[in-house]
Amino acid sequence: MDIFGIGPLELLFVLVVALLVLGPGKMVEMSRSMGKYVRDFQRATSELPRLLSMEDEQPPTPPQRQQISEQPPKEPPDSTPQGPVARA
Repeated sequence: MDIFGIGPLELLFVLVVALLVLGPGKMVEMSRSMGKYVRDFQRATSELPRLLSMEDEQPPTPPQRQQISEQPPKEPPDSTPQGPVARA
């Protein structure tokens, strides 16, 4: 059983050296904070596939509403001629 590429004997040696350097009080505090960081990392990595699948499923876009202009509609041109009328 290898943890991070080191065997159980090397892991025990690292823990003993850490206990001697940090002391028992600080060792417990460091263990708690490391456990918290590992737990947060696991939550983030387990949530990542769900977030990626949510990006693939884009929500439907609502239909675009047409803007109503406040100007009256243009009238069709008259059939009467414009300008001076020639009388015959």
